[in-house]
Amino acid sequence: MAAISRAGNRQVWLAYLMVAPIVLLFAGLLIWPWLVGAWTSLTDMRIGRWGSEQFVGLQNYIAVLKSGAFWSSLRITAFFGFLCVTAEMSLGLGLALLLNRSLPGRSLFRALFIVPFMVPTVVCGLIWRQLLEAKGVVNYLLSFIELGPFPWLSSSGTALGSLVLIDLWQTTPQVLILALAALQTVPKDTYEAARVDGASAWQTFWRVTLPMIAPYLVIAFLIRAIELLQVLDIVMVASQGGPANSTMVLHLLAYRETFIGGFLGYGTSIAYLLGFVVVLAAIAVIRLLGLTQPKDERP
Repeated sequence: MAAISRAGNRQVWLAYLMVAPIVLLFAGLLIWPWLVGAWTSLTDMRIGRWGSEQFVGLQNYIAVLKSGAFWSSLRITAFFGFLCVTAEMSLGLGLALLLNRSLPGRSLFRALFIVPFMVPTVVCGLIWRQLLEAKGVVNYLLSFIELGPFPWLSSSGTALGSLVLIDLWQTTPQVLILALAALQTVPKDTYEAARVDGASAWQTFWRVTLPMIAPYLVIAFLIRAIELLQVLDIVMVASQGGPANSTMVLHLLAYRETFIGGFLGYGTSIAYLLGFVVVLAAIAVIRLLGLTQPKDERP
């Protein structure tokens, strides 16, 4: 028995040694930078004044929470995320339902709808910034029906809506892919049973299709919500946060305070508060995911 016990202990230690390199790599690449960032947010560190920083505790966080710019950016981020995720979930699900049918050229349309998602975000932002200029292609085409020109990205009243349209064009395919994959998991005999029972197409969708794909849709919602709360590149490239800070999202505010203003400690505290908001949003959606599971599948 003692020999068996020693052999079991050796196997346990061998297992620890096998996973040790990846654990150390994970700690070096993720945990250590996170700890350094947390420490930086508690100091008055500034770019160009290395070595002279002092510990200030929670003063940066208090200053951020008292800042009107932070709350304005939070409102803009939340509103932008709400508009984008609502439109993308609705449009993505609608297109998935359409492409799930036996239509001529369905494979071609599936490929075409996925193309925008393959375009890098920075490239997408540059393209749409050119298209939406005052003398750009969009206003030129609208002039044929005597509309415009519209100040798409140069007016505080239309800039955020224009960014929503850009994000909608690029990332709706992401929801489309997830929703279409979810629809493929619904058994065909379920639809046949509903048809035999005399259910209409609308009743079949609400009582059969939607409950069965709801967990997948919540996952898609979670992914997009987290991505939208951390949005930076498309805003930086297309509008730079303007005009008049009307598209100043939280991530861009943190970037400006850190790398343009040079206030490394203050900017890092904004980034950590953004991370806290993302975690809260993720927890809320995960709880929603638990509510969408059938009762007999819950632990």
